[in-house]
Amino acid sequence: MAFGADNHTRDPLVSVNMKNATLESVLNYIEETTSYSFLYNKQQVDVGQRIDISQKDQPISVILDILFKGSDITYSINGKQIVLSKSRSNAFSKVDKRLLTGTVIDSKGEAVIGANVIVKGEKSGKATDIEGNFSIEVPDKGVLLVSYIGFQPQEVSYGTKKNVTVVLQENNTSLDEVVVVGFGKQKKESVIGAIQSVKASELRVPTTNLTNTFAGRIAGVISVQKTGEPGADGANFWIRGVSTFASGSAQNALILIDGTESSTYDLNALAPETIESFSVLKDATATALYGSRGANGVLLVTTKSGRMNQKPTINVRVEGRMSMPTQIPELADGVTYMKMFNEAIEARTPGANPQFTDDQIQGTIENRNPYLYPNNDWYDIIFKDVTFNQAANINVSGGSKNMDYFVSATFNNDMGLVQEAKENPLKNNIQNLRYSFQANVNTHISSTTKMGVKLNVQIQDYKGPYNSINTIFNRVMWAQPTYFPVKFPQIEGTNYIAWGNKSGGAQLNRYPNPYAELASGIKEMFRITTMATFNIDQDLKFITKGLSVKGLFSMKHFSSTTLNRTYTPYYFEIDPNTIVTDPITGNQSWKLRNVNNDGTDAFSFTKAYSGDRLFNFNVSLDYQRKFADLHDISAQLIYLQRGVYSSNPANYNSSLGELNQGMAGRFTYDFDKRYFFEFNFGYNGSDNFAKGKRFGFFPSYALGYI
Repeated sequence: MAFGADNHTRDPLVSVNMKNATLESVLNYIEETTSYSFLYNKQQVDVGQRIDISQKDQPISVILDILFKGSDITYSINGKQIVLSKSRSNAFSKVDKRLLTGTVIDSKGEAVIGANVIVKGEKSGKATDIEGNFSIEVPDKGVLLVSYIGFQPQEVSYGTKKNVTVVLQENNTSLDEVVVVGFGKQKKESVIGAIQSVKASELRVPTTNLTNTFAGRIAGVISVQKTGEPGADGANFWIRGVSTFASGSAQNALILIDGTESSTYDLNALAPETIESFSVLKDATATALYGSRGANGVLLVTTKSGRMNQKPTINVRVEGRMSMPTQIPELADGVTYMKMFNEAIEARTPGANPQFTDDQIQGTIENRNPYLYPNNDWYDIIFKDVTFNQAANINVSGGSKNMDYFVSATFNNDMGLVQEAKENPLKNNIQNLRYSFQANVNTHISSTTKMGVKLNVQIQDYKGPYNSINTIFNRVMWAQPTYFPVKFPQIEGTNYIAWGNKSGGAQLNRYPNPYAELASGIKEMFRITTMATFNIDQDLKFITKGLSVKGLFSMKHFSSTTLNRTYTPYYFEIDPNTIVTDPITGNQSWKLRNVNNDGTDAFSFTKAYSGDRLFNFNVSLDYQRKFADLHDISAQLIYLQRGVYSSNPANYNSSLGELNQGMAGRFTYDFDKRYFFEFNFGYNGSDNFAKGKRFGFFPSYALGYI
């Protein structure tokens, strides 16, 4: 059944020659070779069905009649758009229908192209053409639903009318939203630079690290997680790739939390509940104010504040999570390993002696003796299949007549997938405890003066094996399953463990024993980061309307203490010249010999300390004014200064710290919310460069039209 296709002679001619093709591929072919486009719902139209069609120079309606002959699919042609739908039931088809035409325009009388028009209560509908016109079959009485992105949806009762005109009003709610930009905020409609705002609710997923939620949620951001090890499982991310200014491919974007320069470690410690806004600045227009330091993009994170005259609101989140590997390479067992190793030798050098004898292979098959014929699944010995983690957050927000507050506390307990080595008196599985506290207080000193203090404290208490999980996993992947057992029985008269090994390896004349390396030490790390921000806003409307000044001072202190407790294992192997087999019982005995001479039975101790301090200060003069409801002007001039100092400098030069200083500015103008112009600049200097060459000018401009 076809609507609006009763005159084949007016249709353009179409040729289709396809066999055993899906309906979807036929429709795609027609779209590619003609100016027609199809609109349909895959739940109603089975586009996976197979079709044979061979037609040359036929009207589009003839092609469609052939495609849907004998099916319950109907089509209607409206200009260059073809709508496919499922035929109505007999009961519904008895309702009398008539053709209703109309036009959809905006408040300025311009056609709205591609607006959706459907009859209320039905699923199928039409879309307006390039002139905003539509035609649709409707029952005698009913209501049309008309909608389009950026406009408020309309319901129109058409009654007995044969033609209707629908006026859609712009939905200005989203345009009035405020977007956080460099050193300030702008209305969404006036933002020309490549800036993307992410809602905090979109980041609330069951993961410990905020950076792991970036992938697939922020356009232009590449996010890569290289390890799932607790405490090191944050993702590296890049905004639109890596700039030439970056010192290596791992250079991350500039991250500012409440105006304070921060690291990905600081970002990961934030709970999603504490984030008010999250903006990603991608292009030169958006990042010019930060100069060369914004070359890799900028992330702006603003934490929450309470609301004045609001009663205290308490939110609590408690969650438990399971963590497990997504994919692990399947390793060959000992017997398969030995057979394939011998086959490889024979294939490479025919007639050469095999690496493993038939007795070794048969003894392993029979599990004759685990010390003489070992068969280790190193991955199963060291790693668990699943681990369980816990997290909790509690936050309180509210305010009084002249003050608002927001307080948050977060706890995370992340466990690793490592088996506990009972031979290690110190627990070697990973446990990463993390605590994060946020306290924001704002007060209105007067009707024109606002002052705020934000405090963030992050604490990490990490315990785990001395060798990283990456190292242990690599050892597992390379360790041979049949060279030696994990360990031998306790040697009489000794108080140490006799770990299995074999002479001749590339690592200090021995082979890796992953389990021994796991049990040979632990690492404890305690980190604390404190960020404090003080800001003050002063309205200068007593000088002129729209003028204000803002100041911000922040300090960040980071310290890390690492303690390592390790020992060198005693490695032994069976001396093949001492193997004796009892002729009656068949039991075998042997003697062990040392593989290494540096083994110890006492833990050694090392420690390391690192830390730094960052001071940041900026003051900005802002002006924003609208004239005659047509001209919207804003300007901003900023002075900024920062200094970074090491708490444990390695030499004289590093003890001097790093200083940056500069000016930045922004000017924006829009006419009638339609024509936009923006100019930004950054004039930044660093003491890393020679005198006379320390400052650089980084301008940008942009034009926009709505």
